[in-house]
Amino acid sequence: MLLDLIDLSKLRRAIVYALMLTVLFILQNLIISRITVWGVHALIVPAAVVAVGLFEDGLWGGIVGLVAGYFSDMATGSVVMFTVLLPAVGFLAGVLGKYMLHKGFMSYMTLALLVLALAAFCQMFKYLFLLDGDAKAFHALYLGGSSAWRVLRTGLIQTLWSLVWAVPVYFPCKIIASKPLGR
Repeated sequence: MLLDLIDLSKLRRAIVYALMLTVLFILQNLIISRITVWGVHALIVPAAVVAVGLFEDGLWGGIVGLVAGYFSDMATGSVVMFTVLLPAVGFLAGVLGKYMLHKGFMSYMTLALLVLALAAFCQMFKYLFLLDGDAKAFHALYLGGSSAWRVLRTGLIQTLWSLVWAVPVYFPCKIIASKPLGR
């Protein structure tokens, strides 16, 4: 009787997405984080949230974004940045995918580029705008030259390096979303 109230296909899909997120977190934090380009690490979880939102809908994107954001904040030591950013991004990608965008590779890559740039900007925000003069002078001395340019350059490199890793994330998300998981 209780099983009649539960939609098993949605439950199976949620379990598959949870397993996918687990694998992506392991890849991002244990393997890909060791591969750096000019000292910058790639982020792949925001691209997965975009893919889920684009291929499913806004609700799925928001829920997967909330879970991914919570665990991303725990992994990066951030307070609430990813917990707020990723559900909003997942929901927005779902709405855009439902009403405005074609659910193809180019739409995904465009959204992933925008989301990865937004994530890099959110990570850079305090270094660009919230530090006082002494801290900015220290960062300029530590980084060499204009600290604002160095921070922006790091964000650009992180965005482009993460975009490279967003390509393989597309295919499993597309396969999971396209397969009916049955009742």
